[in-house]
Amino acid sequence: MTSDSTTAPRNAAGVFEGSVASDAAASVTVVAFNVALYTAVRYAPEYLRLLGNGPVVIGLFGSIATLLAVAVPRLGFVADRLRSSAAPVVGALASLGMVCWLAAPQLGPTDGVRTVALVFVGLALIESWQAVGPETAAAIGVVPQRIRDRVPQVIRHARTPRYVALLAGLPVVVGLLTLISPAITALQVVLGLAAAIGVTTTVLLAVLDEDEIPAASADLVTGSARSNDATDDETAADGWITTPDEPIRSTLDSLRSLPRSVRQPLFGDALVEFAVGMVSVFLVITVTSVLRIDVTLLGQRLRPDAFFGVCLVAEMGVALIATEPLTRLANRIGRERVVAGTLLVAALFPITLVSAPANAAIVAGLFAAFGLYRAGLPTRHAFVDGIMTGDDTTTETDDANDISDDRRGYRTARAALRVPSALVGGVLYAVSPTLAFGLAAVVGAVGVREFLVGTTRLGGDPLDAG
Repeated sequence: MTSDSTTAPRNAAGVFEGSVASDAAASVTVVAFNVALYTAVRYAPEYLRLLGNGPVVIGLFGSIATLLAVAVPRLGFVADRLRSSAAPVVGALASLGMVCWLAAPQLGPTDGVRTVALVFVGLALIESWQAVGPETAAAIGVVPQRIRDRVPQVIRHARTPRYVALLAGLPVVVGLLTLISPAITALQVVLGLAAAIGVTTTVLLAVLDEDEIPAASADLVTGSARSNDATDDETAADGWITTPDEPIRSTLDSLRSLPRSVRQPLFGDALVEFAVGMVSVFLVITVTSVLRIDVTLLGQRLRPDAFFGVCLVAEMGVALIATEPLTRLANRIGRERVVAGTLLVAALFPITLVSAPANAAIVAGLFAAFGLYRAGLPTRHAFVDGIMTGDDTTTETDDANDISDDRRGYRTARAALRVPSALVGGVLYAVSPTLAFGLAAVVGAVGVREFLVGTTRLGGDPLDAG
């Protein structure tokens, strides 16, 4: 490009990089890739099971996924050096990760170690995108300001467009899993589609001009200002962690310095998080191999793996619809009451699921109820930040760069605590699914009790009205 061409107006039919169409296409493919990766990670335990692996390996997969989600963001300096190239690079790595998963069965059933190793390598590559890649059309740095300004304020919060995208994409996955047999072939088609979307996303991100990336959102490209939305209970960690340089010793010291009345509800919150981590990677195999629910929907017979996709739709739908009502309810009756209720839902979910009859409506309803835990995440995060700062007006959308050392330390500690949870769950699941889910419920119940006792000490019984 010549020097005078940099000041000349762009021809509407000319350079692809600068066109609104290319920006919009990049936005759409980024969102689609996030949906594809989310789906792949949620179905990965079933994929591992179909490859002949047991609960311990699946639990190890979940723990490594959580560990990577905590550790990879600490490599943000690499993304900073790559600058605008960071998004294409991590897109290429994540696409390669999908290819690794796709190729794993080709190694054959006699080479289980290399098959598992390839899946774990793919996980590490995928996590590079999950940790430092752009997230949504409204938040990613590759979307020029002129496009982002047209996005209604109500969907600029990262969680909302993600849930909407998942609700749009999951039925496609359910359709593929319904129409294609056997199950492992259907999952490979899903992985192949995810890899294709990843390659397309990488190409579109690579061709965008660096000068098309607004300075205000450049950090989002490199991942140094990742959204504070929580990922929930997937195998990945919270996503609410932005602590690249927080030493563990400093973290523990800052937590010890907190008053007991503050530490106790935080401990309860962390215990519930651990309980969710114990079972999250086993939800899909519980539906497919324990409950074994198949159902006829719209004239099509859905296998258990396809039905799990329906359960995810129910969960995400409630999470999307209930977030704002729960926030308003928290403003009326107090955050601690809403948080306690959603923590109780999470604590009871494992035992109610594993004890449920093999009835599609009941199981889908349980996943829908678990969506309330997701819906309460903004209130929960705001409550935790509020009790640590003594500021009841703290909101979840506060700039992550402005959080205190105590708040940052807690986020790090809670994420680190969750790392072994999936492996613990896997060891117990190998003995009995009921044992694993039952003990997870016990851990969650203890967490709820600690939370209630702690909030009572903070300022009155949270169960009292007013």
